[in-house]
Amino acid sequence: MDQALRQAIEQGNPRAILAALSGGANIELADIHGWPGLPLRIACFIGNVDVVCLLIERGANIHAANEQGAGGPLRTARRAGHPAIVELLLAHGATDPHEQAASAPAGHDRRQRGERRRHRCGPPSNLPERRAPEQRRVTLVQEVALPEALWERYFSQTVSAAKGRGETDEHQKAALILARARD
Repeated sequence: MDQALRQAIEQGNPRAILAALSGGANIELADIHGWPGLPLRIACFIGNVDVVCLLIERGANIHAANEQGAGGPLRTARRAGHPAIVELLLAHGATDPHEQAASAPAGHDRRQRGERRRHRCGPPSNLPERRAPEQRRVTLVQEVALPEALWERYFSQTVSAAKGRGETDEHQKAALILARARD
């Protein structure tokens, strides 16, 4: 039913919205990060005034927070460039997040560290990794023990070159060895 509600909102179909809500769709459906109020935020983003009015009349929370903090629907309508929706939300009692930020004490963060865990927000813990292994930004390092003969073969030229130039600084030798290993 929740998918039917989302589709009806995206299509701007009030009858289908009412049918989905009557059928048990959640008007405070959460997004993939766990923030409730997705249907109203979708309607605010699309900019259909009739749909926003209908959702507010049916009990949608106009103060629902999202990842940016309180006032998610109002922020969404502003970002999408729908001044009529912004005025409608303010007329229904939505608080302006810009005014809240101005009145917040200095150093106040919109969300405290660990807050998502306390409120059980965020993706489910059993969510599988969505990236393929080759897309992950993980450097794999494997430590290898070289026999003495291979060590001499790979790095003796570097040490000899350093001696040939008269370099005696241990740091320079180490830098040359590491440069050789990197190449």
